[in-house]
Amino acid sequence: MARSSSINQTLAGFLLICATATGLFGQSYYGGVRGAVTDPNGGAVATAKLTLTDEGTGATRATVSGSAGEFVFSELTPATYSVTVESPGFKKFLRKGIAVGTQQQISLDLKLEVGQVSESVQVTEEVSLVEVANASHGQVLDNQKITELPNLGRNPFMLSKLVENVIPVGNPAYNRMEDQSGSSAISISGGPVRGNNYLIDGVPITDAANRAIIIPSLEAVQEVKIQANTYDAEMARTGGGMFNTLMKSGANTFHGSLYGHLRRTAWDANSFFNNAAKVPITDQPNKTWGASFGGPIWIPKVYNGKNKTFFYLGFEHYDDKQSASSLFNTPTALERAGDFSKSVTASGAPLTIYDPLSAVSGGARTAFPNNIIPQNRINTVGLNIASNFQPAQTAPAYYGANNVTASAQLPARAVQYTGKIDEDFTSKWRASISYLRY
Repeated sequence: MARSSSINQTLAGFLLICATATGLFGQSYYGGVRGAVTDPNGGAVATAKLTLTDEGTGATRATVSGSAGEFVFSELTPATYSVTVESPGFKKFLRKGIAVGTQQQISLDLKLEVGQVSESVQVTEEVSLVEVANASHGQVLDNQKITELPNLGRNPFMLSKLVENVIPVGNPAYNRMEDQSGSSAISISGGPVRGNNYLIDGVPITDAANRAIIIPSLEAVQEVKIQANTYDAEMARTGGGMFNTLMKSGANTFHGSLYGHLRRTAWDANSFFNNAAKVPITDQPNKTWGASFGGPIWIPKVYNGKNKTFFYLGFEHYDDKQSASSLFNTPTALERAGDFSKSVTASGAPLTIYDPLSAVSGGARTAFPNNIIPQNRINTVGLNIASNFQPAQTAPAYYGANNVTASAQLPARAVQYTGKIDEDFTSKWRASISYLRY
Protein backbone atom coordinates (compact mmCIF):
# COMPACT_ATOMS: atom_id res chain seq x y z
CA MET A 1 0.00 0.00 0.00
CA ALA A 2 1.34 3.42 -0.91
CA ARG A 3 0.02 6.87 -0.03
CA SER A 4 0.51 9.87 -2.27
CA SER A 5 2.69 12.62 -0.92
CA SER A 6 1.54 16.23 -0.71
CA ILE A 7 3.90 16.99 -3.59
CA ASN A 8 2.21 14.39 -5.78
CA GLN A 9 -1.22 15.74 -4.82
CA THR A 10 -0.26 19.31 -5.60
CA LEU A 11 1.40 18.40 -8.90
CA ALA A 12 -1.50 16.20 -10.01
CA GLY A 13 -4.04 18.87 -9.12
CA PHE A 14 -2.09 21.51 -11.05
CA LEU A 15 -1.75 19.31 -14.15
CA LEU A 16 -5.43 18.47 -14.20
CA ILE A 17 -6.45 22.09 -13.75
CA CYS A 18 -4.35 22.87 -16.81
CA ALA A 19 -6.19 20.23 -18.88
CA THR A 20 -8.01 22.50 -21.31
CA ALA A 21 -8.88 22.07 -24.96
CA THR A 22 -6.54 24.82 -26.02
CA GLY A 23 -3.89 22.35 -27.11
CA LEU A 24 -1.44 22.77 -24.24
CA PHE A 25 -1.33 18.98 -23.90
CA GLY A 26 -1.89 16.09 -26.30
CA GLN A 27 -5.64 15.70 -25.88
CA SER A 28 -5.56 12.05 -26.82
CA TYR A 29 -9.09 11.14 -25.75
CA TYR A 30 -10.84 12.90 -28.66
CA GLY A 31 -12.76 10.87 -31.22
CA GLY A 32 -14.35 11.69 -34.56
CA VAL A 33 -17.11 10.94 -37.08
CA ARG A 34 -16.50 10.74 -40.80
CA GLY A 35 -18.29 9.35 -43.82
CA ALA A 36 -20.15 10.32 -46.97
CA VAL A 37 -23.57 11.68 -47.94
CA THR A 38 -25.20 9.90 -50.89
CA ASP A 39 -28.48 9.86 -52.82
CA PRO A 40 -30.71 6.73 -53.15
CA ASN A 41 -28.60 5.50 -56.08
CA GLY A 42 -25.31 5.88 -54.19
CA GLY A 43 -24.28 9.09 -55.93
CA ALA A 44 -22.40 11.73 -53.96
CA VAL A 45 -24.37 14.66 -52.54
CA ALA A 46 -22.12 17.71 -52.42
CA THR A 47 -22.59 20.86 -50.31
CA ALA A 48 -25.11 19.17 -48.02
CA LYS A 49 -25.33 20.89 -44.64
CA LEU A 50 -24.51 18.61 -41.69
CA THR A 51 -25.10 19.50 -38.05
CA LEU A 52 -23.71 17.34 -35.26
CA THR A 53 -25.34 17.78 -31.82
CA ASP A 54 -24.20 16.47 -28.45
CA GLU A 55 -27.37 14.90 -27.08
CA GLY A 56 -26.30 15.59 -23.50
CA THR A 57 -25.10 19.20 -23.65
CA GLY A 58 -26.79 20.48 -26.82
CA ALA A 59 -23.44 21.68 -28.22
CA THR A 60 -23.45 21.74 -32.02
CA ARG A 61 -20.90 21.52 -34.81
CA ALA A 62 -21.64 22.21 -38.47
CA THR A 63 -19.95 21.41 -41.79
CA VAL A 64 -20.80 20.81 -45.46
CA SER A 65 -20.08 17.75 -47.55
CA GLY A 66 -17.33 17.90 -50.17
CA SER A 67 -17.50 17.25 -53.88
CA ALA A 68 -17.46 13.49 -53.27
CA GLY A 69 -20.04 13.79 -50.49
CA GLU A 70 -17.41 13.31 -47.82
CA PHE A 71 -17.55 14.98 -44.39
CA VAL A 72 -15.49 14.93 -41.20
CA PHE A 73 -16.19 15.93 -37.60
CA SER A 74 -12.88 15.73 -35.75
CA GLU A 75 -11.73 16.42 -32.19
CA LEU A 76 -15.01 15.24 -30.63
CA THR A 77 -15.31 14.80 -26.89
CA PRO A 78 -16.56 11.26 -26.19
CA ALA A 79 -20.35 11.47 -25.94
CA THR A 80 -23.56 10.43 -27.73
CA TYR A 81 -24.37 12.56 -30.77
CA SER A 82 -27.08 13.02 -33.38
CA VAL A 83 -26.46 14.22 -36.93
CA THR A 84 -28.81 16.18 -39.17
CA VAL A 85 -28.37 16.47 -42.95
CA GLU A 86 -30.16 19.01 -45.15
CA SER A 87 -29.89 19.42 -48.93
CA PRO A 88 -32.29 20.87 -51.56
CA GLY A 89 -34.34 18.16 -53.27
CA PHE A 90 -33.94 15.70 -50.38
CA LYS A 91 -35.81 15.00 -47.19
CA LYS A 92 -34.23 16.21 -43.98
CA PHE A 93 -32.20 13.35 -42.50
CA LEU A 94 -31.77 12.73 -38.76
CA ARG A 95 -29.73 10.00 -37.12
CA LYS A 96 -29.54 9.68 -33.33
CA GLY A 97 -27.56 7.66 -30.84
CA ILE A 98 -24.11 7.95 -32.40
CA ALA A 99 -21.88 6.94 -29.48
CA VAL A 100 -18.31 8.20 -29.87
CA GLY A 101 -15.92 6.64 -27.39
CA THR A 102 -12.40 7.58 -26.40
CA GLN A 103 -10.25 7.90 -29.52
CA GLN A 104 -12.91 6.20 -31.65
CA GLN A 105 -13.21 7.26 -35.28
CA ILE A 106 -16.74 6.33 -36.35
CA SER A 107 -17.37 5.61 -40.03
CA LEU A 108 -20.88 6.74 -40.93
CA ASP A 109 -22.44 6.79 -44.42
CA LEU A 110 -25.69 8.75 -44.73
CA LYS A 111 -28.18 8.01 -47.53
CA LEU A 112 -30.75 10.71 -48.30
CA GLU A 113 -34.23 10.21 -49.74
CA VAL A 114 -35.69 12.34 -52.52
CA GLY A 115 -38.31 14.80 -51.28
CA GLN A 116 -38.81 18.20 -49.71
CA VAL A 117 -36.60 19.54 -46.94
CA SER A 118 -39.77 20.09 -44.90
CA GLU A 119 -40.15 16.30 -44.80
CA SER A 120 -37.84 14.29 -42.57
CA VAL A 121 -36.42 10.81 -42.18
CA GLN A 122 -35.16 9.54 -38.83
CA VAL A 123 -32.77 6.59 -38.63
CA THR A 124 -32.19 4.78 -35.35
CA GLU A 125 -30.10 1.76 -36.39
CA GLU A 126 -26.94 1.07 -34.43
CA VAL A 127 -23.68 2.53 -35.60
CA SER A 128 -20.81 0.13 -36.29
CA LEU A 129 -17.94 0.67 -33.88
CA VAL A 130 -15.33 -0.69 -36.28
CA GLU A 131 -12.45 1.75 -36.44
CA VAL A 132 -10.92 2.13 -39.87
CA ALA A 133 -9.11 5.44 -39.58
CA ASN A 134 -7.13 5.14 -36.35
CA ALA A 135 -3.97 3.22 -35.54
CA SER A 136 -4.99 2.95 -31.90
CA HIS A 137 -6.59 -0.33 -30.85
CA GLY A 138 -8.23 -1.04 -27.53
CA GLN A 139 -11.44 -1.61 -25.63
CA VAL A 140 -13.61 1.03 -24.01
CA LEU A 141 -15.10 0.41 -20.57
CA ASP A 142 -18.08 2.76 -20.47
CA ASN A 143 -19.74 4.23 -17.39
CA GLN A 144 -22.38 1.51 -17.21
CA LYS A 145 -19.74 -1.23 -16.97
CA ILE A 146 -17.65 0.84 -14.55
CA THR A 147 -20.47 1.53 -12.10
CA GLU A 148 -22.55 -1.67 -12.36
CA LEU A 149 -20.06 -4.53 -12.57
CA PRO A 150 -18.58 -5.96 -9.32
CA ASN A 151 -15.39 -4.09 -8.53
CA LEU A 152 -13.33 -4.87 -5.45
CA GLY A 153 -11.87 -1.60 -4.23
CA ARG A 154 -14.09 0.49 -6.56
CA ASN A 155 -11.10 0.95 -8.84
CA PRO A 156 -11.68 1.84 -12.54
CA PHE A 157 -8.25 0.57 -13.59
CA MET A 158 -8.79 -2.91 -12.13
CA LEU A 159 -11.76 -3.50 -14.46
CA SER A 160 -9.19 -3.79 -17.22
CA LYS A 161 -9.11 -7.53 -16.47
CA LEU A 162 -12.26 -7.71 -18.63
CA VAL A 163 -10.09 -6.85 -21.62
CA GLU A 164 -8.22 -9.58 -23.44
CA ASN A 165 -4.48 -9.91 -22.78
CA VAL A 166 -4.72 -7.91 -19.53
CA ILE A 167 -3.51 -9.64 -16.37
CA PRO A 168 -3.60 -7.96 -12.93
CA VAL A 169 -0.92 -9.51 -10.72
CA GLY A 170 -1.09 -7.37 -7.57
CA ASN A 171 -2.57 -8.28 -4.19
CA PRO A 172 -6.37 -7.95 -4.63
CA ALA A 173 -6.62 -6.60 -1.09
CA TYR A 174 -4.86 -3.41 -2.21
CA ASN A 175 -6.96 -2.06 -5.05
CA ARG A 176 -8.42 0.98 -3.31
CA MET A 177 -8.02 4.64 -4.23
CA GLU A 178 -4.93 4.97 -2.02
CA ASP A 179 -3.20 1.85 -3.34
CA GLN A 180 -1.17 3.18 -6.25
CA SER A 181 1.37 0.34 -6.18
CA GLY A 182 -1.15 -2.51 -6.03
CA SER A 183 -3.41 -0.93 -8.64
CA SER A 184 -0.51 -0.48 -11.06
CA ALA A 185 0.65 -4.10 -10.96
CA ILE A 186 -0.91 -4.95 -14.33
CA SER A 187 0.54 -6.58 -17.43
CA ILE A 188 -0.97 -5.64 -20.82
CA SER A 189 -0.34 -7.77 -23.91
CA GLY A 190 2.70 -9.41 -22.35
CA GLY A 191 4.27 -6.11 -21.38
CA PRO A 192 6.16 -5.65 -18.12
CA VAL A 193 4.23 -5.31 -14.89
CA ARG A 194 4.00 -1.65 -14.00
CA GLY A 195 5.10 -0.81 -17.53
CA ASN A 196 1.95 1.11 -18.48
CA ASN A 197 0.96 4.74 -18.84
CA TYR A 198 -2.08 6.52 -17.40
CA LEU A 199 -3.98 9.55 -18.68
CA ILE A 200 -6.85 11.48 -17.11
CA ASP A 201 -8.53 13.91 -19.51
CA GLY A 202 -5.43 13.73 -21.68
CA VAL A 203 -3.00 14.59 -18.87
CA PRO A 204 -0.32 12.05 -17.84
CA ILE A 205 -0.62 10.99 -14.19
CA THR A 206 2.16 8.36 -14.24
CA ASP A 207 4.95 8.84 -11.69
CA ALA A 208 8.62 7.87 -11.98
CA ALA A 209 7.80 4.32 -10.83
CA ASN A 210 5.11 3.97 -13.55
CA ARG A 211 2.25 4.09 -11.06
CA ALA A 212 -1.02 5.94 -11.40
CA ILE A 213 -0.79 8.58 -8.68
CA ILE A 214 -4.53 9.27 -8.97
CA ILE A 215 -7.18 6.53 -8.88
CA PRO A 216 -10.47 8.37 -9.54
CA SER A 217 -13.81 7.45 -8.01
CA LEU A 218 -16.03 5.28 -10.23
CA GLU A 219 -18.85 7.82 -10.05
CA ALA A 220 -16.60 10.50 -11.56
CA VAL A 221 -15.37 8.44 -14.54
CA GLN A 222 -17.14 8.54 -17.89
CA GLU A 223 -15.07 5.79 -19.47
CA VAL A 224 -11.64 4.16 -19.60
CA LYS A 225 -10.06 2.93 -22.82
CA ILE A 226 -7.40 0.27 -22.39
CA GLN A 227 -5.06 0.50 -25.38
CA ALA A 228 -2.37 -1.98 -26.35
CA ASN A 229 0.13 -2.64 -29.11
CA THR A 230 -0.24 0.01 -31.84
CA TYR A 231 -0.71 3.60 -30.72
CA ASP A 232 -0.98 6.96 -32.36
CA ALA A 233 2.17 9.04 -31.95
CA GLU A 234 0.41 11.26 -29.39
CA MET A 235 0.28 8.39 -26.89
CA ALA A 236 4.03 8.76 -26.17
CA ARG A 237 6.31 6.14 -24.67
CA THR A 238 5.23 2.97 -22.90
CA GLY A 239 6.54 -0.55 -22.50
CA GLY A 240 3.07 -1.97 -22.01
CA GLY A 241 -0.37 -0.40 -22.50
CA MET A 242 -2.30 2.79 -21.92
CA PHE A 243 -5.17 3.61 -19.57
CA ASN A 244 -6.93 6.51 -21.29
CA THR A 245 -9.42 7.87 -18.76
CA LEU A 246 -12.12 10.47 -19.33
CA MET A 247 -13.76 12.18 -16.36
CA LYS A 248 -17.53 12.62 -16.35
CA SER A 249 -19.01 15.97 -17.38
CA GLY A 250 -22.32 17.62 -16.65
CA ALA A 251 -25.14 17.86 -19.19
CA ASN A 252 -28.28 19.97 -19.76
CA THR A 253 -30.24 17.90 -17.24
CA PHE A 254 -29.28 17.54 -13.60
CA HIS A 255 -28.28 14.05 -12.58
CA GLY A 256 -26.41 12.46 -9.71
CA SER A 257 -26.13 9.55 -7.32
CA LEU A 258 -26.02 8.77 -3.61
CA TYR A 259 -24.67 5.41 -2.50
CA GLY A 260 -23.32 3.46 0.43
CA HIS A 261 -21.81 0.03 1.06
CA LEU A 262 -21.55 -1.77 4.38
CA ARG A 263 -19.58 -4.86 5.32
CA ARG A 264 -19.90 -6.36 8.77
CA THR A 265 -17.61 -8.96 10.30
CA ALA A 266 -20.55 -11.21 11.18
CA TRP A 267 -21.20 -11.62 7.43
CA ASP A 268 -17.64 -12.84 6.72
CA ALA A 269 -16.08 -16.28 7.04
CA ASN A 270 -13.01 -16.80 9.18
CA SER A 271 -9.69 -17.61 7.51
CA PHE A 272 -8.36 -21.16 7.23
CA PHE A 273 -5.39 -20.55 9.54
CA ASN A 274 -7.52 -18.82 12.18
CA ASN A 275 -9.92 -21.74 12.21
CA ALA A 276 -7.05 -24.23 12.46
CA ALA A 277 -5.57 -22.36 15.43
CA LYS A 278 -9.04 -21.75 16.96
CA VAL A 279 -8.51 -18.00 16.70
CA PRO A 280 -11.75 -16.01 16.22
CA ILE A 281 -12.16 -13.83 13.16
CA THR A 282 -10.72 -10.35 13.42
CA ASP A 283 -13.27 -7.55 13.47
CA GLN A 284 -12.91 -6.03 9.96
CA PRO A 285 -15.85 -3.82 9.03
CA ASN A 286 -15.96 -1.58 5.96
CA LYS A 287 -18.03 1.54 5.36
CA THR A 288 -18.00 3.17 1.94
CA TRP A 289 -20.24 6.01 0.90
CA GLY A 290 -20.31 8.80 -1.62
CA ALA A 291 -22.32 11.04 -3.89
CA SER A 292 -22.13 12.77 -7.25
CA PHE A 293 -24.08 15.56 -8.91
CA GLY A 294 -23.81 17.39 -12.22
CA GLY A 295 -25.67 19.57 -14.68
CA PRO A 296 -25.65 23.06 -16.18
CA ILE A 297 -24.39 25.92 -14.05
CA TRP A 298 -27.54 27.82 -13.24
CA ILE A 299 -27.84 30.88 -10.99
CA PRO A 300 -31.46 32.14 -10.85
CA LYS A 301 -31.86 35.55 -12.52
CA VAL A 302 -28.08 35.75 -12.97
CA TYR A 303 -26.80 33.04 -15.32
CA ASN A 304 -28.18 30.09 -17.28
CA GLY A 305 -25.45 27.74 -18.49
CA LYS A 306 -27.69 25.46 -20.57
CA ASN A 307 -25.91 24.38 -23.78
CA LYS A 308 -22.82 26.24 -22.56
CA THR A 309 -21.45 25.81 -19.00
CA PHE A 310 -21.55 22.56 -17.06
CA PHE A 311 -20.26 21.12 -13.78
CA TYR A 312 -19.83 17.72 -12.21
CA LEU A 313 -18.93 17.03 -8.57
CA GLY A 314 -18.07 13.77 -6.85
CA PHE A 315 -17.26 12.64 -3.33
CA GLU A 316 -16.22 9.25 -1.94
CA HIS A 317 -15.13 8.14 1.53
CA TYR A 318 -14.31 4.81 3.10
CA ASP A 319 -13.30 3.40 6.47
CA ASP A 320 -11.75 0.00 5.96
CA LYS A 321 -10.36 -2.46 8.51
CA GLN A 322 -8.55 -5.50 7.18
CA SER A 323 -7.41 -8.59 9.02
CA ALA A 324 -3.66 -8.70 9.53
CA SER A 325 -3.67 -12.27 10.88
CA SER A 326 -0.39 -14.11 10.46
CA LEU A 327 1.99 -16.72 11.93
CA PHE A 328 4.64 -15.63 14.42
CA ASN A 329 7.34 -17.05 16.69
CA THR A 330 7.39 -16.42 20.41
CA PRO A 331 9.80 -17.78 23.07
CA THR A 332 8.67 -20.71 25.17
CA ALA A 333 8.15 -20.29 28.92
CA LEU A 334 11.58 -21.83 29.59
CA GLU A 335 13.31 -19.62 27.01
CA ARG A 336 11.80 -16.48 28.56
CA ALA A 337 13.41 -17.46 31.86
CA GLY A 338 16.78 -18.03 30.15
CA ASP A 339 16.56 -21.83 29.98
CA PHE A 340 17.51 -23.08 26.49
CA SER A 341 18.33 -26.63 27.57
CA LYS A 342 15.44 -28.07 25.55
CA SER A 343 15.80 -25.78 22.50
CA VAL A 344 17.10 -27.28 19.27
CA THR A 345 18.08 -25.94 15.83
CA ALA A 346 16.25 -26.71 12.57
CA SER A 347 18.57 -29.70 12.08
CA GLY A 348 17.65 -31.12 15.51
CA ALA A 349 21.00 -30.33 17.14
CA PRO A 350 20.97 -28.72 20.60
CA LEU A 351 20.98 -24.92 20.58
CA THR A 352 24.15 -23.56 22.18
CA ILE A 353 24.03 -20.31 24.19
CA TYR A 354 27.42 -18.66 24.66
CA ASP A 355 28.43 -16.36 27.48
CA PRO A 356 28.99 -12.96 25.82
CA LEU A 357 31.36 -11.91 28.59
CA SER A 358 33.64 -14.93 28.33
CA ALA A 359 37.11 -14.62 26.84
CA VAL A 360 37.45 -15.70 23.23
CA SER A 361 39.58 -18.85 22.96
CA GLY A 362 40.37 -20.25 19.55
CA GLY A 363 37.70 -18.07 17.97
CA ALA A 364 34.81 -19.22 20.21
CA ARG A 365 33.37 -18.11 23.54
CA THR A 366 32.47 -20.35 26.45
CA ALA A 367 28.98 -21.87 26.45
CA PHE A 368 26.71 -21.58 29.47
CA PRO A 369 26.41 -24.89 31.33
CA ASN A 370 23.38 -26.85 30.05
CA ASN A 371 22.58 -23.80 27.88
CA ILE A 372 20.94 -22.10 30.87
CA ILE A 373 21.64 -18.38 31.47
CA PRO A 374 22.27 -17.78 35.21
CA GLN A 375 19.59 -15.67 36.86
CA ASN A 376 22.13 -13.10 38.04
CA ARG A 377 23.10 -12.49 34.41
CA ILE A 378 19.54 -11.73 33.25
CA ASN A 379 18.49 -8.09 33.15
CA THR A 380 15.33 -7.48 35.19
CA VAL A 381 13.85 -5.06 32.67
CA GLY A 382 14.35 -7.55 29.83
CA LEU A 383 12.82 -10.33 31.93
CA ASN A 384 9.73 -8.21 32.64
CA ILE A 385 9.35 -7.36 28.96
CA ALA A 386 9.63 -11.04 28.00
CA SER A 387 6.87 -11.92 30.47
CA ASN A 388 4.46 -9.95 28.27
CA PHE A 389 5.16 -11.91 25.08
CA GLN A 390 2.27 -13.80 23.53
CA PRO A 391 2.21 -17.36 24.98
CA ALA A 392 3.07 -20.13 22.56
CA GLN A 393 0.02 -21.99 21.23
CA THR A 394 1.98 -25.05 20.07
CA ALA A 395 5.35 -26.56 20.89
CA PRO A 396 7.83 -25.27 18.26
CA ALA A 397 9.55 -27.88 16.11
CA TYR A 398 12.80 -25.97 16.57
CA TYR A 399 14.04 -22.65 17.92
CA GLY A 400 12.57 -19.84 15.82
CA ALA A 401 9.73 -21.90 14.30
CA ASN A 402 6.28 -20.32 14.18
CA ASN A 403 4.17 -21.29 17.17
CA VAL A 404 1.56 -18.52 17.38
CA THR A 405 -1.30 -17.50 15.11
CA ALA A 406 -2.24 -13.93 16.01
CA SER A 407 -4.95 -11.71 14.61
CA ALA A 408 -4.78 -7.95 14.33
CA GLN A 409 -6.35 -5.09 12.40
CA LEU A 410 -4.96 -2.98 9.58
CA PRO A 411 -7.14 0.14 9.46
CA ALA A 412 -7.27 2.54 6.53
CA ARG A 413 -9.30 5.62 5.71
CA ALA A 414 -9.49 7.64 2.51
CA VAL A 415 -11.53 10.51 1.11
CA GLN A 416 -11.65 11.75 -2.48
CA TYR A 417 -13.08 14.98 -3.92
CA THR A 418 -13.62 15.42 -7.64
CA GLY A 419 -14.78 18.41 -9.64
CA LYS A 420 -15.02 19.27 -13.32
CA ILE A 421 -16.21 22.34 -15.20
CA ASP A 422 -16.76 22.45 -18.97
CA GLU A 423 -17.31 25.61 -20.99
CA ASP A 424 -18.38 25.70 -24.63
CA PHE A 425 -17.15 29.12 -25.73
CA THR A 426 -17.96 28.48 -29.40
CA SER A 427 -18.75 25.46 -31.56
CA LYS A 428 -14.99 25.04 -32.09
CA TRP A 429 -13.63 25.94 -28.65
CA ARG A 430 -14.33 23.99 -25.49
CA ALA A 431 -12.36 24.21 -22.24
CA SER A 432 -12.38 21.84 -19.30
CA ILE A 433 -10.97 22.12 -15.80
CA SER A 434 -10.70 19.04 -13.57
CA TYR A 435 -9.63 18.84 -9.93
CA LEU A 436 -9.05 15.63 -7.98
CA ARG A 437 -7.76 15.32 -4.41
CA TYR A 438 -7.60 12.54 -1.90
